[in-house]
Amino acid sequence: MQIRITARHFQLTEALKEYAQREISQLEKFFDNIIDCHLILDTERYKQVAELMVKVYGTVLTSKVKSEDMKVSIEKAVEKVGRQLKKYSSKLKEKDPKKIEALKNKSSSIVETGFSGF
Repeated sequence: MQIRITARHFQLTEALKEYAQREISQLEKFFDNIIDCHLILDTERYKQVAELMVKVYGTVLTSKVKSEDMKVSIEKAVEKVGRQLKKYSSKLKEKDPKKIEALKNKSSSIVETGFSGF
């Protein structure tokens, strides 16, 4: 899984970056075939905004959270996407279990070659 973090209108500290990477890496326990995660951190007046976009094969899951603290925003955005990943994986299991095996094989080949083809 590739993790990208973008900071807008403020300087991203190393501690905040590490915290965000730790939180996002927890998403793998919900779904193994995550291709890409992009976290956009922004400040709007007194609100701290975290927008998380997670690309899985076939769809992109997004969440956007505003709060007073950046860490709280990151945590809640990850929780939202975690719920979406649970729902997505259960739908895949109900719909077509063979597709899950195909996704696992495809994601392993993406990791080996480093090219997603998107």
